[in-house]
Amino acid sequence: MPTPFPLLLDVDGGGWHPAAWRRSRTAPEAVLTGARLRGFAVTAQAQGLTALTFEDSPLPDARNPVGHLDAVQRAAFLAGTTEAIGLLPVAATTHSEPFHLAAQIASLDHSSAGRAGWIASTSPPAAARAVDLPVLTGEDARTELADVVRTARALWDSWEDDAVVRDVATGRYVDRDRLHAVDVDTGRWSVRGPLTVPRPPQGQPVVAVRAQDLPAAGADGVADLVLTGDPAARRTAGGPLVVVEVEFALDTDAAPAAERIAALDADAPAPRGERVRWSGSGEGFARFLQDLAGRVDGVRLHAAVLDEDLRQLVRTTLPALRVARLLQPPPSGSTLRSTLGLPRPVNRFSTLSGSPA
Repeated sequence: MPTPFPLLLDVDGGGWHPAAWRRSRTAPEAVLTGARLRGFAVTAQAQGLTALTFEDSPLPDARNPVGHLDAVQRAAFLAGTTEAIGLLPVAATTHSEPFHLAAQIASLDHSSAGRAGWIASTSPPAAARAVDLPVLTGEDARTELADVVRTARALWDSWEDDAVVRDVATGRYVDRDRLHAVDVDTGRWSVRGPLTVPRPPQGQPVVAVRAQDLPAAGADGVADLVLTGDPAARRTAGGPLVVVEVEFALDTDAAPAAERIAALDADAPAPRGERVRWSGSGEGFARFLQDLAGRVDGVRLHAAVLDEDLRQLVRTTLPALRVARLLQPPPSGSTLRSTLGLPRPVNRFSTLSGSPA
């Protein structure tokens, strides 16, 4: 039987194209409403997609002219209204406190019953300037990201799995012997734990990092997923899963994909990024994804216009993937790690007190 192929869908703004909001069926002032976000989530979950992702930036974004809501908050909003699909917000490491990031993602994992992830990213220099922080670029920014992620992982382990005892008779909530201090000082920031949130249900929420944000030393101890625009990328033995980023536009009843993109470009030309870009029929897109499924571990989908391309994806591409048995819904109650085939990590501190991981 073919192995299920993880499909992640980004649901930020109107779509990846900067003019997508002009083609949206949603009025600009309604783009940020919970009802619209919930509609995408319900559709994606019903169709068996693996996870939703939520882009973010502290800077103005031409794709979202009415503004931007915090990605972690959007994911948290959906935690209680979904039951199987994973939730991976982008949260930058170059202008956020590591302790607060770790607490936010741990809280998201608790509220979603183990379906949280985190796309750890660097930020452009202007983002650091906006909050009066030192500007980090190049390898310095990538090293900072690795330091923040490794610190967050240590903080998630700072509570052992059985640290919470809730002993009503003695009024004791936690076994303090099963809490462990994390002490990190990079010279730029310092953290002293334990975290203020118990260990997440997954032990370690899934961490994704863009390939260009990884330090030269690689992803060891940093990423569970590497997001890349290189469809020829391969996973190394024991390394993180490789997920290809794909921007897509599909033929609709009204116009072929090429005409749709040309009309969008006439309003606001889309710069070429590092993602794969694909356009054509929904059936052709299914064949493209089936070919990728034999070479990489998953795909993160970015629709040109969410309102139009998600509808075509549901009508044409996803049925073909079901026939090929590549699209299988995450079971209700499963964690994101288990859906992706990732083991639950052993707590690094558990042997100190002799407790099981």
